[in-house]
Amino acid sequence: MMLRDLGSLRTEYTTDTDNIPRDFYDPCLREASHYDRITGFFSSTAFHLIQSGLEAFFLENSGAMRILCSPRLSTADADSLVYGYEVRDDAELVTKLRGELAQLLRSSYADSARLLAALVAAGRLDVKLARVTPKASIHNKRMFHDKVGLFADTAGDVVGFRGSANESYLGLSPDGNIESIDVWPSWEGGRDAERARHAVARFERLWEGVVPGVTVIGLPHEIREELEHVAEDADLTALLRDVAAGRLGRPPKEKFTLGGIQLREHQRAAVRAWETHEHTGLLAHATGSGKTITGLYSAGLALEEGLTPLILVPSRLLLEQWAKQVHELLGARAVLAGGGHDRWSRSGALRAAVESSRPGRKHVLIAVLNTASSPAFRAQLRPVAGKVFTIADEAHRLGSPRFRTILEWLDTPWRLGLSATPERANDPEGTSAVDSYFGGVIHEYSLKDALDDGVLAPYVYHPSWVGLTEDEEERWDRLTSEIRQRYAMAQAPGATSHAQDQLRRKLIERARIAKGAAHKVSRAADLVAEHYRPEKDQKWLIYCDNQDQMSLVRQALSARGISSLEYHSQMRGDSEATLRLFDISGGIVVAIKCLDEGVDIPSASHALILASSRNPREFIQRRGRILRRSPNKTVATLIDVLVLPETTQRDDPSWPLVVGELSRAIQFAGWSITQSSVSVLEDKWVSMGLSLSQLDEIRPEGIEDDEGEADA
Repeated sequence: MMLRDLGSLRTEYTTDTDNIPRDFYDPCLREASHYDRITGFFSSTAFHLIQSGLEAFFLENSGAMRILCSPRLSTADADSLVYGYEVRDDAELVTKLRGELAQLLRSSYADSARLLAALVAAGRLDVKLARVTPKASIHNKRMFHDKVGLFADTAGDVVGFRGSANESYLGLSPDGNIESIDVWPSWEGGRDAERARHAVARFERLWEGVVPGVTVIGLPHEIREELEHVAEDADLTALLRDVAAGRLGRPPKEKFTLGGIQLREHQRAAVRAWETHEHTGLLAHATGSGKTITGLYSAGLALEEGLTPLILVPSRLLLEQWAKQVHELLGARAVLAGGGHDRWSRSGALRAAVESSRPGRKHVLIAVLNTASSPAFRAQLRPVAGKVFTIADEAHRLGSPRFRTILEWLDTPWRLGLSATPERANDPEGTSAVDSYFGGVIHEYSLKDALDDGVLAPYVYHPSWVGLTEDEEERWDRLTSEIRQRYAMAQAPGATSHAQDQLRRKLIERARIAKGAAHKVSRAADLVAEHYRPEKDQKWLIYCDNQDQMSLVRQALSARGISSLEYHSQMRGDSEATLRLFDISGGIVVAIKCLDEGVDIPSASHALILASSRNPREFIQRRGRILRRSPNKTVATLIDVLVLPETTQRDDPSWPLVVGELSRAIQFAGWSITQSSVSVLEDKWVSMGLSLSQLDEIRPEGIEDDEGEADA
């Protein structure tokens, strides 16, 4: 038999209805002679080998396997790969890889680690390490996010696949997270054959290390020697049979608890990394993954050491949320500054709280950034900064010119920054200020990690699109011309910060045309009318850019007989009551800004996003908040309204619009449990007169919009 003898493979396999190992992986492995795969970290390669079909693949078919994975490196270590250091002589890399291997051998996954070693030693498995840099194209990044795989047989047929399936056996088993893969056999012809050829060519270029923005190296010889040593007493045939039989254990859990809540593994790892880095560092953790709990656990450690935590937040809403959890989980008294709380300024309460704090009398200071940047706040805390622990929620905000001054005087011994994306879009100076103060990113936990681990709810993604009106298109073209001129001025020798600021303002002005595109209103009403089912107790959140758009959307819904509520921070009436009613009764809430300000709406089942953002952090935040787990929410639904032209070319004024919209949408689609949305976007790309190879060239970019970013 050959791969095409398997019959008609389905276009998609999902763990809630299929057994992916039994129905897809194992049949393909039994007929394939080659298997190429992009996976996660080096240590996760061992998890990838937990498939029963590998016995036939290696022993009967004499199969060969290639895996492209990533070293688990800090930012500084990874940069050493990018800037040309000799990796095989890099002791730091060897130490980290050796540590991963040693940890595996000490764990209940030791059998898988020995199989990995035996396969490498026998020349049946080749492993290379890849570092994806920010300069990599969006399509190359997707190859790693999607964990693309390729089965090939001796007849030259290929089965390509991509999807959200995690490497761990839990990620592939029916009782694990809801995962899916999108499948394209080469012999089906048409778009499937093109995708398969495209993926094969791209994997080969990645493997050979000739793709810009991706650095690829072989395993250091020290690690190969270690693997050979581990494999000395290993029986490859017996290991394949044992692993295929599922004789595996599970790693033990440690006891990190806070108020009865057990910290998840990524939170425990983050705390350990922070302690190792002398209680300083930035955590790049996805929205919805529990940054607040991690921060509060660290605050508890600080209180035990006699330090007073100071939590800096960008808004009143976050101030109130932190205050509630400080009381409930730490049992400490919260001293609030800003967001309508001003007693601190009259009574000297901040300094008094720091100086009087002791085991039986715990205080935690919580301040809004606007207030923390004031002279009065500085006067109270600067003299006692040596007894304070700084925690910054949405830490990237401290890099803005408005709040950077706080970092200049707040010289505390312990520091922890929390942000989904600490890097500020198109603001290297602000990013450098934040990195310098906190000591750089010490632990990362991406939105994809949170989805793979089941921390966030899986989602289905439905992209839709509209065009600009003639007037909007004219304004877009005019601003694009101005931006090109101002970009040249900003890049000229001796350019002032004023030139940079003018360029930034024009970029923001142009971006708002797409966010507020007129056709989005009617499209939103059509989508709600088509998909909203109130009898199923659905809870829809429609995310708008501004109050005008919000009002127009509500009017369009009302004209169709669909009622809705509105929510925004400046609304009249009780905004909290609106959210409570939504949580209890469901329905539709049309909102502005709430997904960026930290409002938690975990019960929302559907999100219709009209205010599309090119800033990576903003769309990560918005998606993360919608994907928060809720007792009655198994799968979330994201509906995205893009702005795309009928046709475009690289030198067209519409090109930046296409890049901004599709770079975000493709990532949304790639992490969805239904991979068909990726194909929908690829078809739209081709319909605009572009080739799939050009899709590689688009990269997500954004602009940091700090206007109106914090409450007083």
